[in-house]
Amino acid sequence: MAATLRRICRLVTLLMILLMVTMVVVINSLVVTRYFFSYSPSWTEEVTRFSMIWMVMLGAGVLALFDDHISLTMAVEKLSTRWRNWQRLLVHCFVFAVAVLIAWEGFKFSAGLDGVIAPALQISMLYPSIAVPIGALLIAAFSAVRIAVGIAVIAGGAPVEVPSQFEFMDNSFKPAEENEGRERLDRNAESQRVG
Repeated sequence: MAATLRRICRLVTLLMILLMVTMVVVINSLVVTRYFFSYSPSWTEEVTRFSMIWMVMLGAGVLALFDDHISLTMAVEKLSTRWRNWQRLLVHCFVFAVAVLIAWEGFKFSAGLDGVIAPALQISMLYPSIAVPIGALLIAAFSAVRIAVGIAVIAGGAPVEVPSQFEFMDNSFKPAEENEGRERLDRNAESQRVG
């Protein structure tokens, strides 16, 4: 399972890099054309906006796998480890349910935009709008993995292997203690793989 998750995360990361490069190139070309030629192509704003929508939705899916969305942990930190595990499991179940609902409604909404054309790019608005349900599907799929991890932790069974977050991104939204513990575990796992 970890190998499949790793491949999906690499693909999503590659797509996000391509989208970011596209945004940087388009915005820089806009600056050049505006200041040197007094011309601002209308399509640049749509390309950057649509790229940003796709980046946000794809990134949200990957963050769901690593449980790294911004969260308030003041009350949760006061819980015992057992209750904290239950709380995380319930949160992942809730996120899964909401993501499935957003994906379902999002696909219906996107299908309704198929005949609407973006004014500058002259493409169907289906293409930018479908990013929301696809991102929601990623969130749902990765939340299902987190649910499996949570059940394994609570049941005391064999842990479900999830790739290391550090292979794809930093983990800036987690408490420092949790980051240090995960970094140590990741280093140990890497040294065992190499050795």
